Amino acid sequence: MSEPETRHLSISLDEPHSSVTPHWRRILWAIALAVAFVLSILAVVRGGYIGPDYPMHLSRLIQWPKIFDFAATNPPIYYLLGHPLFLLVGPTNSFPITLSILQVAINLVALWYFFCYTQPRFASTIVHSALCLFLAFLPARIIHAATIGPDSMTVPLFVLLLFVLNKVLLDETSPLWNAALLGFALSVAVWVKYSFMALIPTLLVVFFFLWTNRRWKFERLLAICVLSLALPFALSIHSFWASTRAHGYNTEKHWLQKGVPPDMTYRDLLSVKANDLRLFRAPEYFKREILRSHQHSYLGLSHMGVFTDPMNLFQELSVPQNIGRVLIPDQKTRRAWKTPVMSASMYLGIIWTASALVGTVWLLLSALRRLVKGDLEPEHITMLLGVAYFLLMFLPIPFVHGGALFGYWTPRLILPALLSFFLAAFLFIDTKIVRSSERIAYAVAFLVAVQCTIEAVMLI
Repeated sequence: MSEPETRHLSISLDEPHSSVTPHWRRILWAIALAVAFVLSILAVVRGGYIGPDYPMHLSRLIQWPKIFDFAATNPPIYYLLGHPLFLLVGPTNSFPITLSILQVAINLVALWYFFCYTQPRFASTIVHSALCLFLAFLPARIIHAATIGPDSMTVPLFVLLLFVLNKVLLDETSPLWNAALLGFALSVAVWVKYSFMALIPTLLVVFFFLWTNRRWKFERLLAICVLSLALPFALSIHSFWASTRAHGYNTEKHWLQKGVPPDMTYRDLLSVKANDLRLFRAPEYFKREILRSHQHSYLGLSHMGVFTDPMNLFQELSVPQNIGRVLIPDQKTRRAWKTPVMSASMYLGIIWTASALVGTVWLLLSALRRLVKGDLEPEHITMLLGVAYFLLMFLPIPFVHGGALFGYWTPRLILPALLSFFLAAFLFIDTKIVRSSERIAYAVAFLVAVQCTIEAVMLI
């Protein structure tokens, strides 16, 4: 597979006579994000903020002593930043609704900047616009931007890190305060979601190859590593030390006891199974039929999670909303007509999952080659960080307690990686398929429009 070509000249799709000018392109982005915002608000008002572990997240948000509870699964910053909003709004149901709407708005702003970040990497404006539309309505992204919990902030933090890292890596004369800014941003990310720890060794490797190829002085390499990695590394070590003292989830309770077989093995993670066809019926997560050991592959379950609402998080809440009441996703019900709509979303989504698989391999190989040469482009940086984030969540699954039962396959755990994978998918389409045919570009845009329409109907 050849490397993505460096783009200095645009092809005919970007010429002034193109039907998608830069002005109208941004109008399209704004319309797509506005519609996604309306869909999210409608869902939030009917209880869309209630997601996995909602009672635990809510208790840590409203009770000060629980904010710095290192026995829990998540670090403190999400709860620390959410607590002042609770003090401002008060102990009413307006608090989780307000917090959820704020999360949605932050995610949409981050998505706008991701569109700006990726736009120069595409030769075809139409294909890039299709990517933007695709990500704006991607069910896994929309749903988990609204549900209460730290997962809602992973996409904004990932996009922030991309912009800051871009300043450090692509500008050889970048001042050291940019490295310090990167260290601060990564520290915040690590203390919002521990998964961002995967970026620490990845960045260390990237810095090493830049040092060898750009002939930095060793003092500059050391300064960049210390300023950008020391604080997030220290926070990671402290968190695990504190979790060990508290006998917490991350050091003890997540993991299988000796002699207990895993309910998801590497065979389940790396293969595709005949039973995966049953997932195209869009089953409901809490009816337990999809949670049995070794019944489905990771790929099949993830595909379902990306393109449907398996936990019914954006569906109807069957009990009254009340901040003082225990509310869980099991209490939500799905209208019968939505199941075939979700099934249609999965079938059409095969195109994008297949494109993501091929595009990820293609772009990752290119990124590794360019890394060795010390000549990384933004799409390579995005891919390296996304894959590192994904592997930290993917590889330990056979060693955790209840990998299938407790949903370690759910896409909410890999949202930043999904951005990278689908970016690779559309870059592959742009570079290898569309480059010689404007008609194919329009066909891709049409298929994305159909996909997004189905998803909007599913989530409304």
